Amino acid sequence: MSGITVTPRTVRHIAIATGRPYEQFRAEYEAAVPAFDRLEAIGVVNSGAGWAGIESLSRNTATNGLASFFTFDPSPVMKLNGSTRRGVTYLSGNIIEAEKGFRVDPACFLYLPLRVVIAEASDGTAVLGVDLPADLFDVFPAAELAEVASRFTRTLGQVLRQLRLPVPSEIAGAAGDESSR
Repeated sequence: MSGITVTPRTVRHIAIATGRPYEQFRAEYEAAVPAFDRLEAIGVVNSGAGWAGIESLSRNTATNGLASFFTFDPSPVMKLNGSTRRGVTYLSGNIIEAEKGFRVDPACFLYLPLRVVIAEASDGTAVLGVDLPADLFDVFPAAELAEVASRFTRTLGQVLRQLRLPVPSEIAGAAGDESSR
């Protein structure tokens, strides 16, 4: 028996035109999904505060359910070769909710935290892009991971609402209400 598994699946990518200038929307996203302080988390671990300390740090940081664990902005480098538009990628998640998936299968961290991109459209406005968590997690056979994906989808819907963006039916349906704005 081979130690290689190949699992094809469809992943739906969601792109939402914000109608807002790139810099403005980026600032709004970063306010709604603040940076998770890795050094503070290491301090909590080293302090002996245990999981309760991490839960407290997460609640205080991920006030809307998500925090950004990493931000990658290649725009200044790309500008050196003449690219004029901007884009930034965030690894956004919730360590408390993600642990529930890690406990079942640590490989799920291939998709957690979620990758979120804010790209500048040709008119200077921002487009938010993300892959649907349920589609990403379909690769794993454990049923418990479907609930983790569902939780992240619901949280993503809450963040979109917080940012006053329309919530696609693929996300609103997972959130338990079919209302999309």
